[in-house]
Amino acid sequence: MNYILKKEYDIIVVGGGVAGVAAAVAAARSGKKTLLLEKSAALGGLATIGLINWWEPLCNAEGKKLISGISEEILRRTIKYCMHRLPECWKKEGVWEQETADRFVTHFSPTVMSLVLQEMLLEAGADIRYDALVTYPEMDKKTVRGVAVETVGGTEFYTCRALIDASGTCIMFSRAGAECRDGENYMSYYSHIVDFAPGKEYNMLKVRGWHISGSGMTGKGHPEGFPYYAGVTGDEVNDYIIKGQQLLLDEIKQKEPCAQEIVALPMMPQFRMIRHIVGEYEMTMDDLYKPHEDSVGTCPYFGKKGYWFEIPYGTIYSPEYTNMFAAGRVISAHGGAWDATRVIPVACQTGEVAARAAVLAIDENVSARNVDVPTLQGILRKNNFRLHFDEKL
Repeated sequence: MNYILKKEYDIIVVGGGVAGVAAAVAAARSGKKTLLLEKSAALGGLATIGLINWWEPLCNAEGKKLISGISEEILRRTIKYCMHRLPECWKKEGVWEQETADRFVTHFSPTVMSLVLQEMLLEAGADIRYDALVTYPEMDKKTVRGVAVETVGGTEFYTCRALIDASGTCIMFSRAGAECRDGENYMSYYSHIVDFAPGKEYNMLKVRGWHISGSGMTGKGHPEGFPYYAGVTGDEVNDYIIKGQQLLLDEIKQKEPCAQEIVALPMMPQFRMIRHIVGEYEMTMDDLYKPHEDSVGTCPYFGKKGYWFEIPYGTIYSPEYTNMFAAGRVISAHGGAWDATRVIPVACQTGEVAARAAVLAIDENVSARNVDVPTLQGILRKNNFRLHFDEKL
């Protein structure tokens, strides 16, 4: 196949969801020539075009903030310009611990966030390539040299010194031959609906009310006879989208035509957990409350009060692959730990970790496996990370 060699980069980020944006912003701010490749025409992934516009907790629901860095920056920059419901006690920046049961959570405008994400990338000096479907990594044994990208102008090729897979589908690691695990997803279809019921009061938070067709997050409502979906084949993705839209239309048909309006349909399949790498270390629920010497961040479990994890660096890479890093939903975490780490703020956090590690690997001319973890931890602390649950900040 004839490729159009477009450009050479230090770091290429595949996927423009929040994890990919956090990674590309961190890499570009570190002085690396960075390209973010996104197959749609907007940034943010599930948080924006996927309509999951709920920023899960940055705290442990007991007054301790566990996540900051670019993750918190994205949220705070977004809610400057849109409706939100951030609790008063968390509005002040720089607070790490306080006596409150209120969670650091809020809704946000997905459209505003998408625009803010682009602004952050441009400010950082990263290049963005929209409507660009990354197909395969070009491998030299276990080292990636570049990626092939399908665009309306033809097949383009970009070289890189390191690659960050923030695709949500783990497509780069999978197509490079790395060991991966598939997920199982309920039949869930989230749309945004405004309900014009008489006597209701309205504000901007009500304009984008979630409407769930099929299952909620726990599986309640999963349609009888429907399969679980991994989302790793074209047939599965197609079936999931068609059935989700059919479920919604069947419900709308039962309503008065002027009683409500669908504000938005998701512009991507809303799978929660598709596929992840099997890294040097695989997080599970055995890691709940477990300290790790090589921790690169702490996170809560969004539905569980007081739960916390430390995320080991070994979850960010596959040991055989020298210059590939995982970010967001594709890090090496399984079971309940995958559920805890796949959510929006944690995805941003691991995106930044992947970028800081990739920059260090390039600077020190070492593989992902041989990145000096204490040096990486020092860099993360300087960028507002809590690495251990019990450390004082």
